[in-house]
Amino acid sequence: MPLKIRVKPEGKIFAGGAVLKNVGTRPADLLVLSDSPVLREDYMMNIDRSSESDVTNVYFLLQVIYLFRGKDKPMDTLVIDTVKSFARLYPQYAGDVEKIIAHLDAKETFKALRIAHSMLEQHEKSTPPAAMPAAVEAHA
Repeated sequence: MPLKIRVKPEGKIFAGGAVLKNVGTRPADLLVLSDSPVLREDYMMNIDRSSESDVTNVYFLLQVIYLFRGKDKPMDTLVIDTVKSFARLYPQYAGDVEKIIAHLDAKETFKALRIAHSMLEQHEKSTPPAAMPAAVEAHA
């Protein structure tokens, strides 16, 4: 089934192994005709962010499974075990983790990623920003 996606000016998407950027000044409508993983920029996480917290680590692992078609691969078991361990450490996310695992079992990796994205947004809203180092404050 084709996927129609609108990319904002200067916006990026990941599609089938490539990162595409709209270099125009107007939104661009794209139609993805193949069954390829597609992520908008606000769903993409670079590996350097993955270690910011346990929530970002879980999100990054699910992103890797989605983007690189990790269905039924050996890494899937590792990711599911990691997500289950995360739920034991953070019981407030247990319901979300159950849904994530159900989607992974059903091979619905984007749906699992979407739940993790909601967890990430919730985590970022509840976590105060890091304090600015004293050396930076002195020059501000």
